[in-house]
Amino acid sequence: MTLDFSSMRMPTLKIEKFIYMADGFYVYKMEEGYAVKDQFGYTLKSAKTVKTCERYVQQQLQTRRAAERYAIEKINEEHKKNRAT
Repeated sequence: MTLDFSSMRMPTLKIEKFIYMADGFYVYKMEEGYAVKDQFGYTLKSAKTVKTCERYVQQQLQTRRAAERYAIEKINEEHKKNRAT
């Protein structure tokens, strides 16, 4: 019995260098560009330049802040209605 190893694929290691983290977004330098990952290691954005990744992170943070402001306004409105009655 012989084993044929020619059809087996060996996993390749991808070299990533951590650059920075911003509120749950991790930016890495990859072999062929840059990537933004979440806390679970899922790639959210990959690009050739770090500037594109930085813009993506900033856009996501602005969206998150806007959603938080909206939620706080709604909570405050509910509290005001409950106090008035």
